[in-house]
Amino acid sequence: MSVDSEIIEAATDGKADDLARLLDAHPEKLAVTGGRWNTPLLHLAAAQGHLDCVKLLLARGLDVNMRDALDRATPLLWAASGGHLDVVKHLAESGADLDAMGDHHEIGALGWATCFQEVQHAVAEYLLARGARPTIFPAVALGRADLIHSVVGADRRQLHARMSAFEHRATPLHLAVLKNQPESVAALLQLGADPGARDSRGRTPLACAAPNTDSGIAAALIAAGADPAESNPLRFDYAIPILNVKNVPASIAHYVDKLGFEKEWDWGEPATFGCVRRDGVQIFLCEGGQGAAGTWISIFVRDVDALHADYQRRGALIRQKPTNFPWGLKEMNVEDLDGHRLRFGSEATGPADGAALNEA
Repeated sequence: MSVDSEIIEAATDGKADDLARLLDAHPEKLAVTGGRWNTPLLHLAAAQGHLDCVKLLLARGLDVNMRDALDRATPLLWAASGGHLDVVKHLAESGADLDAMGDHHEIGALGWATCFQEVQHAVAEYLLARGARPTIFPAVALGRADLIHSVVGADRRQLHARMSAFEHRATPLHLAVLKNQPESVAALLQLGADPGARDSRGRTPLACAAPNTDSGIAAALIAAGADPAESNPLRFDYAIPILNVKNVPASIAHYVDKLGFEKEWDWGEPATFGCVRRDGVQIFLCEGGQGAAGTWISIFVRDVDALHADYQRRGALIRQKPTNFPWGLKEMNVEDLDGHRLRFGSEATGPADGAALNEA
């Protein structure tokens, strides 16, 4: 095992004595990163709740507010997410920014303590008591109607805020359902939240209800105007194709520059998985095992001729210009960097042109 690997293992596993010995012998390794996402040592220790390692690394000079490359998160955020109150307290006492906004999830320390899989009540209450400023999403996840009214009263835009792309652009009302917080649902509806709002997957808050969701939540949403059909447990929500690509950053750049998509998110450093979006269409891009070469996707658009003109200007690889086909569509055939084909179609503008679909 290399020295780097030994240091990373010591920080991750909470072996403070080993970590001290290794850093004594190799002080230049204090800035080493490791794990799946090339994470700094302080973050690795904080995420696992290893207080002795956290104290050691801070004493050696690591910045309590340093940010990782993957999430732009500080050690406090990782400790908060894991519910490690002793580590959170020590980081706070060592000068950690208690809000720590600016992470890629756009929710700060209180959000990391409340908005992911587990709601870490003790951590959240500690941060609030220390002066952390609540925003709408932690208030919702905690079921704190008082905080919801306070936050929205100070800034009504918070009622219509959206979470990050990683959380599918959920609204506060979506999160209230996902966190099974009837008090939050009631407060948000009272303040005027839209029960028909859709996240980036097309789901309404009611569609987020699970079999174990408080029955009062669905009733409140339906009473506020939500479509009862959205709660059908057999309902299909959406589908996202996964394309296998050789290089995710290069593929994302191609979809953005040549095909007019937006980068939704990527994962890893360097990225090996990512997502691009254009309006209601999302595509996952995977470097590795998922998907196969030569995948085809049909995408329905308003005006394929206008899109063709735009793609000509962008320099997209157009394999077949817009052509009227006998099935009532006018389609354009475009190839991406990895040989995948996108069939863009809108309503036919005349009789079939007599050309075959270019599948070569």
